[in-house]
Amino acid sequence: MIRKMTPEDIETVVQLEEEVFGHSLGYDMIYNEITNHGFAHYFVDEEHDEIIGYVGLWINDNIGQIVNFLVKPTHQNKGLGKKWITFIMDYFKQNNVDIVSLEVRETNERAIHLYESYGFKKSYKRLKYYDNKEDAHVLIWRNNDADISR
Repeated sequence: MIRKMTPEDIETVVQLEEEVFGHSLGYDMIYNEITNHGFAHYFVDEEHDEIIGYVGLWINDNIGQIVNFLVKPTHQNKGLGKKWITFIMDYFKQNNVDIVSLEVRETNERAIHLYESYGFKKSYKRLKYYDNKEDAHVLIWRNNDADISR
């Protein structure tokens, strides 16, 4: 079940980040995001009272960004990525978002393929974006009806 993240979820999310990414945004950063910023929207996926994934989104006017997104390794390859992306894109559409961006490791071909299947397109690279070592692709999704000249 996907639901809004609460402060009680943060310690588990930090542990998941460290397990999956090798580092974390940290308790204080996530707490600040979910309690003090109207543009930040964080959600967790909970199964049998266990957090198995989370996403952080930003919405500023009609522009959205997928800030962080992970699925617990023991729950990967079970269709949860598609479940999340469907949820994310529906959420953006409900909030009148016309343009969405995200960064993804250039070596993460599975994620790139998933995003592209939802209409994201590679825009450019951020060199040495991850740990000052690995490049990231910036992917962009645009609502075909969007007037991007606003």
